[in-house]
Amino acid sequence: MMPQPQVETDAIGAGEGPQQAVPWSAWVTRQGWVRWCRCHVPRSWAQWWTTSCWRQPFQRVLRGLEGILYLLLSLMLCHALFTTGSYLLSSLWPVAAAAWSHLLPAVLLLVLSALPALLFTASFLLLFSTLLSLVGLLTSMSHPDFAQDSDQ
Repeated sequence: MMPQPQVETDAIGAGEGPQQAVPWSAWVTRQGWVRWCRCHVPRSWAQWWTTSCWRQPFQRVLRGLEGILYLLLSLMLCHALFTTGSYLLSSLWPVAAAAWSHLLPAVLLLVLSALPALLFTASFLLLFSTLLSLVGLLTSMSHPDFAQDSDQ
């Protein structure tokens, strides 16, 4: 037969039996802190918390801090980009100059060789839009309502 666990009692003999060991995090998860706050926080503090008179100045302060932090963040970002960019440009400038001196004739040759194709495309589009306009004009002139409009 198993021995019965010893029941812990208080002065008048009432007891709840042995208590299980519970980690402290269970106090947060089972919302025992709400009961603790109700018992230990003065009622005037609780009324002050539920009113909204303290929230507006507090939100204004938080918004100001947020704006200051965003300003600092943007300044730090600009500083980082500027210093990194200037360092990269100063180190890459000879490479870019050499590449440009070799690329400039190639780019000019490409543009000049593309000019005939661009001119042909432009003239084709102009001819095609003119033909479409003529077809639209002829179609509208052959419509029976056109004769009545021109008679009036």
